[in-house]
Amino acid sequence: MSRQAITVELPEEVYRHVKRAAEGMRRPVERVLASIVKGATPSLEKVPAEYRAELESMETLGDDKLWKVAESAMPAECQRRLARLLLKTNGELTSRERETLARLRNEADRLTLHKSYAYLLLKYRGHRIPNLAEM
Repeated sequence: MSRQAITVELPEEVYRHVKRAAEGMRRPVERVLASIVKGATPSLEKVPAEYRAELESMETLGDDKLWKVAESAMPAECQRRLARLLLKTNGELTSRERETLARLRNEADRLTLHKSYAYLLLKYRGHRIPNLAEM
């Protein structure tokens, strides 16, 4: 992994805190800071490769666009169709219905992934994210 050198001015209190942590871990301050930054930033390491480019492109969106993604929903007709097909899975589905169900599930999963990453980016940018009761 390549490295980039940067200079960062930290408030004295923050520096002392990081320095104490580094001393306790017996690691250089620079490594401890790198670990802190890595842990605090959104990561796509565990996301399947096929979705990474889509999600990475969201990182450059402005907050207004991210809120639109976060608050988006599957069209009502698609939701109803998906619900009907899911109820019918206890019975017989035609091959066409199975294909439709697979497509709608994929669309719902992709939307959920986009929404959750939008919320993560907004949280990272300092926005308050509503809890489930507020949604």
